[in-house]
Amino acid sequence: MTDREQLGEKALEFSEGLWQRGDIWEFDTSDFERARWARLMEVLGSTRYGRVLELGCGAGHFTRLLARLADRIVAFDIAPTAIARARAAETAATIIDYRVGNAMDYGWRDDGPWDLIVMNDTMCYLGWLYPVFDVAWFTSELLAATRPGGHFLMANAMDAQYDKLLLPYIIRTYRDLAVNVGFRPLREEVFTGTKHDVRFDVLISLFEKPQQA
Repeated sequence: MTDREQLGEKALEFSEGLWQRGDIWEFDTSDFERARWARLMEVLGSTRYGRVLELGCGAGHFTRLLARLADRIVAFDIAPTAIARARAAETAATIIDYRVGNAMDYGWRDDGPWDLIVMNDTMCYLGWLYPVFDVAWFTSELLAATRPGGHFLMANAMDAQYDKLLLPYIIRTYRDLAVNVGFRPLREEVFTGTKHDVRFDVLISLFEKPQQA
């Protein structure tokens, strides 16, 4: 097994292990999560997107909100349990195609180009599991897979006390990386909320791929 394959196995084991423990993030009940998703939708505004890619969709909570703005969504998550829950939540025909897959395997490239790519609390895990070169190359591939004039929405919680994966200076590095590979910032803000009496700031960045990238 190659080093890359070993990293993929580690990523799968980590993510699937979390999802098999249940809704540990309280996505079904958390006011903080609902408010965060609502703010992300407000950042996207009323723009209509033909083809949307979501990487790290989990059980599809935000994916179902995205469906209001999209003609078609392909949503990936590495954890089979997460995708099973997402599919089970759909009660009728849907525009969402849920797929099990590791974003770092690039299985999403062949269906591009995309009008909108979304990564919500996903890049921080890739940055923890994979070398910086791999994350940088991945980000450049996101740009390549985005249609000229298309958008990339990235959001990551920041926490300076409890979770080292979410240190603000690390999260902002992912934002800078997107700019460095060629995305143009359109809108950026910090959403602040409280979950279990812990304050979280969420860095929300909306980028555009220039027409002449």
